[in-house]
Amino acid sequence: MGWKNVKEHYRIEHIVQINENQLQIGSSYIQDLIVVDMEGTVVKRYERGLASNENLERYQQEIDANPALFKELMTKPDTFEKSITVYTWEGEKIIEKQCESTEWPSVTHDGELMSENTFSVDKEQVIRWAKKSAKSKIHHYQEAMDDYAQKMAKMREVVIAQQANLDRLELDYPDIQVTYNEDN
Repeated sequence: MGWKNVKEHYRIEHIVQINENQLQIGSSYIQDLIVVDMEGTVVKRYERGLASNENLERYQQEIDANPALFKELMTKPDTFEKSITVYTWEGEKIIEKQCESTEWPSVTHDGELMSENTFSVDKEQVIRWAKKSAKSKIHHYQEAMDDYAQKMAKMREVVIAQQANLDRLELDYPDIQVTYNEDN
C-alpha cells in the first residue's frame, strides 16, 4: 500500500490514511476533506468555503493532473524507518499491526489512523479496552431492549383497551358500520 509514497510525493502536511479502500486526506476534525480512489480519481473534492486552504487545493490539483502517477505511487510498496508493534481489536480479535510512530496523529503501515484509545503498544491494555467495549455494548443494547419491551407492553395495553372499547361499541350499536380508512 503506497499511502506514505503519496504523502511524501505530494508533500502532504495533513493526515493521510486508507479507509474503505480509498485514500483520505484530512485533519483531526474532518478526516475526509479529500478522498481519492485507488485509480487516482478524486471522489470527494475539497470545496473552498469561507476560508481556503492552499495546500488542500494544491494536493487536489496535482493528483488531478496525473492520476496515473497517483496510482503508481499507491501500488509501490512504502518504506518505513521503524516498525513499532501496536495492537488494536475488532470484535473478539486482537490485531497486531506495525507503525513508525505511536504519537497522534499516526498511521499504521497499512494506512489505518490510530486513535489513542484503540491502539497501544501494550497488548494487555488493548484486551482490557476490547472487553470494556464489549461490556459497554452489551449494557447499551440490553437497556435499549428493556426500553423497547416496556414500550411494547404499553402499546399492547393500548391495543387491548381499544379493542375492548370497539367490542363494546359493536355490541351497543351493531347497526352502525364503519371501516378503517386512514383518510377518515
